[in-house]
Amino acid sequence: FRVYGEALGGLDTGPGALETGVAIANTAPSPAIVNFEWTDLAGLSTGMAGSTTVPADGQLAMFLTQIPGLDRLRTTLATRGARVQGILKISVTTAVAVIGLRGRYNERGDFLVTTSPPASQSAPAADLFFTHLADGGGYTTQFILFGGSNQSSTGVLSFFTQAGQPLGLNLR
Repeated sequence: FRVYGEALGGLDTGPGALETGVAIANTAPSPAIVNFEWTDLAGLSTGMAGSTTVPADGQLAMFLTQIPGLDRLRTTLATRGARVQGILKISVTTAVAVIGLRGRYNERGDFLVTTSPPASQSAPAADLFFTHLADGGGYTTQFILFGGSNQSSTGVLSFFTQAGQPLGLNLR
């Protein structure tokens, strides 16, 4: 699996800080070994990699700076205003369920978290549908599009109203 990852300031720095995480569930009767690799946005290895074990019928959730082998991310984020962006590659020895997490502290200091689906590295490209997006009233939706290592990707983003009519959006 691959998940877009981003961190700004680290979650322990308060309002405006954000960090990507991952949650993994193992429903198998034996432990699952999970390997992680942090790549840059072009899919090139950064040299940061590690692994952990999810117990049988168990689960785990970690933010980027908590993942074994990605220790240098915490050092990078210790620099005031530092931001990291990349792709977290996840490989496993058995079938597991994976979901990306994005945690952020808003301006009031409230902790907000949302999920982001992982992309399978082995699954063929298919049409994707996003059933909801926010734009206005202080809310926005961010789309992160990525392909394989050193590959360019093309595609079309089409937006529609609830009635199925084309929706004009100002993209930034």
